[in-house]
Amino acid sequence: MTAAENMALDDALLELKGKGRSPNTVHFLQFAPRSVLVGFHQSVSEEIRTGYCREKGIEINRRITGGGAIFFDESQIGWEVICDKQFFNQSFVTDKLFSILCEPVVTALDMLGVRACFRPRNDIEINGRKISGTGGTESEGAFLFHGSLLTDFDVDTMLKSLKIPVEKLRDKEIDSVKERVTCLKWELGYTPTPEEIKTAICRGFERHLKIKLVAGGLTDDEKLLFQKKLPYYQSRSWIDQVKPQYHKREAFQGIYKCSAGLIRLTLVVNLLKQRLKDIYITGDFLSFPSSALFDLESQLRGMRLDREHIKQEICQFFDQGKIRIPGMTAVDFIKPLELAFEQISITKSGIPLEHCN
Repeated sequence: MTAAENMALDDALLELKGKGRSPNTVHFLQFAPRSVLVGFHQSVSEEIRTGYCREKGIEINRRITGGGAIFFDESQIGWEVICDKQFFNQSFVTDKLFSILCEPVVTALDMLGVRACFRPRNDIEINGRKISGTGGTESEGAFLFHGSLLTDFDVDTMLKSLKIPVEKLRDKEIDSVKERVTCLKWELGYTPTPEEIKTAICRGFERHLKIKLVAGGLTDDEKLLFQKKLPYYQSRSWIDQVKPQYHKREAFQGIYKCSAGLIRLTLVVNLLKQRLKDIYITGDFLSFPSSALFDLESQLRGMRLDREHIKQEICQFFDQGKIRIPGMTAVDFIKPLELAFEQISITKSGIPLEHCN
């Protein structure tokens, strides 16, 4: 369905489940045409390259759940669980709940011939590469928990659709960004059919949740509420619901070269709210285990823009033995971080970003 149709149906299923007028459901969804979705609290203008999306016929919409912007091409499969809170004996979403609801998909991937694992807080990965990101929301007595499964992924279009700071990343670094995701086709050498994927996921949920799933369409109540909600999810008032006037995100880089290699840190920051929105750590060094660098990025993402606090987190990560890099220590990572923060401090004098960099 279209992005608006998928979002309207999510809202309808969750609302009716919350009122006890809909059965517990595992729901699969696909998008046609291709779509980009911002999280509930995000601004389209900040997260999406709208001109590129219009030119390529990529729809833009907003999720009813939080989190970051994502790209859905026609091949990807979304999976959702809409159920009573009492089913899990929990009144709010916890890290444990993310694990409980990701493990069935990990099992499904194993059935398809792919060895995956859950990585806190809410991702499913293969050797450090994300294949499924998850999120959720709630309504009265119900949870909606969802994930996207990358099947045959167009990573170049994703990079051009979302405002990832690719202009500041060189070719090797763009390859490094690509290495953070994977899909079934890359792992298996072919793409299983949608029915094979859905069957495996259903079996995974049946096994882990000790349930029996029965195929079925929408109830009359669900159809009516879906049609009632659809115009709103097609409207600009929904899509452009978040329109910050002075909410900026900027990218700063620090580069450091030592005998063991080069380290480049790209910090995407919200200067107004003083938050580190994203971080990319790239370079030509060797790290063990290979996925540890992604873990460090994940740990730093979303932190307050406090130089000493971020330095402390990096040092602690190394001190705890979570990463090993021959010839490098935490100090080598602190140096490009300091350079990036020096650039951030220059902006306080009113100097344009391009000159700071």
